[in-house]
Parts: sequence; structure tokens; C-alpha cells
Amino acid sequence: MLDWCRIRRSKFGLPALVFLLAGCQPDPNWANKKALQVGYPGPEEISLRQKHVFQFPEAAEPAVLLEATQVLQDLGFNVEESAPRYGVLAGSKERDATETGQVAAQVAATIALAVVGVRYNPVWDTDQVVRVTVTTRPFGKRDTTMRVSFERIVTDTNRASRVELLTQPEFADGFANKLREGLSRGAAR
Repeated sequence: MLDWCRIRRSKFGLPALVFLLAGCQPDPNWANKKALQVGYPGPEEISLRQKHVFQFPEAAEPAVLLEATQVLQDLGFNVEESAPRYGVLAGSKERDATETGQVAAQVAATIALAVVGVRYNPVWDTDQVVRVTVTTRPFGKRDTTMRVSFERIVTDTNRASRVELLTQPEFADGFANKLREGLSRGAAR
């Protein structure tokens, strides 16, 4: 442990301490570099993004956006944002997030801790909002590329919220498959 009184009284102590602390950060722009990295996607996010990109050959962008809107509504989503000019579509749906196993585990923990005299406030998930964002862009003359992402915002009994990305293949792949089915039915008419 450092003895600050001895360092202050020493002729070389304080300058040496300042020199040592200054040497801890060899790059004077370290803070700027770190700030630029905040929010920047890492390699796993980039590969995840690529898994959620789908191509629709021979489907114009307006047709893809129209069908995506219909698929979202069929899945129970409320379309909140629609900007066809920019190829953006966003929606959400609210659902109950209560899971019997989670509630049972919290109640059991409360009882077990009460037996030994410890007060415990049980917490479990109550509500969730599932959000989806669809972006499209033209690809070639009549092809369209679409990216879809799903997330859920879960609220617990303490009214605390957390955001979880829904990266399971059934979300993005399932949505893209329903979109392909709708586009093929529309082309067959």
C-alpha cells in the first residue's frame, strides 16, 4: 500500500508518481478510440446480421414490403412504422412473459430462505414486447434484399426491463419462408 504522506514529503516522490501515472496511458487519444468503439458491432454481430439477410429474386421492393406487412399482421404484430420510400418496416406485439417454472423456482427460493430467516423478494418475468424491424433494398433490376431482426423487451415484477435479441433461426428464417410463400402465391395469381 502507498504511504501518501511519505510520497508528498519526498523530493522526487510526487513528480515520480505523476510520471508513473502518465505512463499508464501510452496513447493520448485512447479515450477517443474507445469512444469510437462503443456500439460498434463485433465479429459475432456481423455474422449474425448476415444470417438474417435474405434475397428475393424476381420480386420488386414494393411487393416485398407489402407482403412483409401482411405477414407481420398475420403473425399478430402491429405495424408501427412504415417507410416504403426508404425500405423500412417496424412492428411490435405484446405478450405475457410469465413462465410457471420461473415463478415456482422464485416461490420455492422465498420459502426456503424464509425458513432460515432471510427475507427474499421473488422476481419473475411478467410482460414482454416483441419487436421486429424489416429493411429492404433493391438488388439488381428486379431483385430485393431484405434484413429482418427480432428482439424482445421483458419486464419483471420489479418493473425492471431487459432487451434480448431473438437470434434463433425460427424467427428470421420462419419470417422469410412465410414471405416467400406469400410472394409465390401472389405471383401465381
